[in-house]
Amino acid sequence: MGLDLTPSQSRQWKLLQFLARLAALSVPIYIIIAFAVDLSALQLAVAGNSAWLLGIMGSQVTQEGALVSAGDFSFIITQDCTGWKSMLLLFGLVFAVPGVAWRKRLLGLVIGLPVIWAGNLLRIMSAVYAQAAWGMEAAQVLHDVWWQLGLTAIVLGTWLLWMKPLRLRPFSA
Repeated sequence: MGLDLTPSQSRQWKLLQFLARLAALSVPIYIIIAFAVDLSALQLAVAGNSAWLLGIMGSQVTQEGALVSAGDFSFIITQDCTGWKSMLLLFGLVFAVPGVAWRKRLLGLVIGLPVIWAGNLLRIMSAVYAQAAWGMEAAQVLHDVWWQLGLTAIVLGTWLLWMKPLRLRPFSA
């Protein structure tokens, strides 16, 4: 584009590009919410993985669709319990960084999305075990408050780790 920018202006320009791309890449979240896109296949996958994990950890588990029962505790994997927003956020962060090769972006997703999937399953497992140990209120606080922060940290941490080994400095001159 041939702009004659100072190093400070160049950093600000790259930051502006990043923020504009991230804003544009967040549009699918709003489309999915606005049009009530059916994520039942994702719900069933998370419910199946949760039931499997609880089973190998020694719980008596049954699953009927998105309803999972572990002992006397039953829970439903809703669309919001699938981690889809966290996965889309990582996608947006990886693709918003300017000047990165497609191969490196895809590598970030191939590694990062399973990390977020596992973090989401850990969120569900910990809520189930918190309910068994301390009751429903503790499980809800853990699931609804602490793990929202936790999944955000996992997404941002995964993104920062992806950038560090690649020696990406998207906002440097």
